[in-house]
Amino acid sequence: MLSAGILACAIDETPLTVIDLETTGLVPGADRVVEVSAVRAEARSEPRLLLDTLVNPQRPVAATEIHGIRDEDVADAPRFGEVAGDLIRAAAGTVIASYNVYFDVNFLDCELRQVGMRASPPHVCLMYLRPLLGLGRKCSLQEACKAHGLEHTTVHMTSADALAAARLAGLYFAEMRARGVRTYSDLARAGKYKFISSFSRPLLDPQAAAPWPPCPRVKSRAARSSVISVGAEAGKGAQKELQEYWDALTTAVADLEVTDEEIGELGEKKRELGLTDDQVRALHARVFAGALTRMTDDERLSETEARSLRRLRFCLRELGWSPGD
Repeated sequence: MLSAGILACAIDETPLTVIDLETTGLVPGADRVVEVSAVRAEARSEPRLLLDTLVNPQRPVAATEIHGIRDEDVADAPRFGEVAGDLIRAAAGTVIASYNVYFDVNFLDCELRQVGMRASPPHVCLMYLRPLLGLGRKCSLQEACKAHGLEHTTVHMTSADALAAARLAGLYFAEMRARGVRTYSDLARAGKYKFISSFSRPLLDPQAAAPWPPCPRVKSRAARSSVISVGAEAGKGAQKELQEYWDALTTAVADLEVTDEEIGELGEKKRELGLTDDQVRALHARVFAGALTRMTDDERLSETEARSLRRLRFCLRELGWSPGD
């Protein structure tokens, strides 16, 4: 049974802080954050962008083909430790939300630990909230926006993704009101997703950020004054096709329980996009390496984890390539 945490909190009266991260890869610790945005979402208000900046990962940038960020773009950007306090202040007193919260919260926890800050806030996964509320199946952020009539064309830029996810959250607020889901306790009874266990945790205390002063500078890809070209170029041509397959693939494997239906849909998407064998191998290798590292981070591999890896390997082979081929 969950302890108190946020269970008694009224959903309509408890703001969300929707976060989105771009990173150098899929493995927290080995990979680092290269961009972060935070958006305040409230039940009856328009979303507000509170934080948006590129981040210097203090290592070479990777996955540029997905997010469009290059080494030169982050060379003069603040380090994560410089914006950590601002991020915690933005999220204080709110529930953290993200479209794929398992990805973003794991990276957030890791980055905060590296600067000496421990914070494990209650959180909601908007990707899984959609099926939990009976609004449709698990899908990518872009597909969810399209299904609900929301425009979202600039993908893998954190400010645009966080704002799009916050607008989806607004629709979910309305759906929960219509269904009589008033508190987080009501929501906890509605399903069995893993993120629900975080409802036992208290909201972030703003004093947690006290040792970290406000960051005097940020570097936003979305800002009009930005000289960065990647924001305008992101999502065009071959990069758009890679992004679309990557989003579909990482959505399907988020819980490492890929269904036969999802394999079929991914195979159809791969054919539609016309990806080369080299592109498929690179993306599949990155997904498998990320899953393997995540599962062995505690220096052990349970039988359940081993079965999940075997299933993932089978799925990737069905889609054209898996490690060992």
